[in-house]
Amino acid sequence: MLYGLRQLLYICGMLHRILVAIPAYNAANTISTLVDQLEKLYPHIAILVVDDGSTDGTDEVVRVHGATIINHDLNLGKGMALRTAFDFAIENEFDAGVTMDADLQHDPVEVQLFLEEFVDDTTILLGVRRLGPEMPLARKISNTLSTFVASVFAGVRIHDSQCGFRLIPTRVLRSLELVSRHYDLEPELIIRAARAGYRLRDIPIKTIYNNSSSSIRPARDTLRFLKLLAKSLLW
Repeated sequence: MLYGLRQLLYICGMLHRILVAIPAYNAANTISTLVDQLEKLYPHIAILVVDDGSTDGTDEVVRVHGATIINHDLNLGKGMALRTAFDFAIENEFDAGVTMDADLQHDPVEVQLFLEEFVDDTTILLGVRRLGPEMPLARKISNTLSTFVASVFAGVRIHDSQCGFRLIPTRVLRSLELVSRHYDLEPELIIRAARAGYRLRDIPIKTIYNNSSSSIRPARDTLRFLKLLAKSLLW
């Protein structure tokens, strides 16, 4: 009975102050569904949307649905949106941030998987997708290669370096000096955290693709990733 109550409290976010942080760019068609589901499932958890210069009214939709929103006047990149969210989590003394993408590729029900496993503020919980037939081939190849390389530079085995569904303790965020501005921030965080001695733990999650187009630009973002790896040799 005590174990069940403890698990229930973790799921409801009542044993820790948790912030769900959602970087969003032109997500007006999906953000209301995501916010509504999160509010229904986890009424005790704060929700922050960082609108990264959207032009489709994303910020107006978020305000109607009651989540906290921070606006970037210009599109600065996913990494900058995440850094804004991390600063908010630190300044407002949350215990951890759960990051999710705004395009409904992460199931809100599975936030509970991260909450249940958050018992250590020195461990980052990483969502890991199954590389099955539901994942587009191009993404599967990109994810496999980038994850292998990130593992080499981090010095630990990583199974999904590109998944944006994560729980990051605020203690970890306070200690890392993140500099990336785009999609390279997510592998940067893993590499820096692993080298600093923080632990990484996998959380298996669903692989959901709903015909949404990826904002990743293979040539540009691969170059940014390679630059990140080169810079990491000096950390």
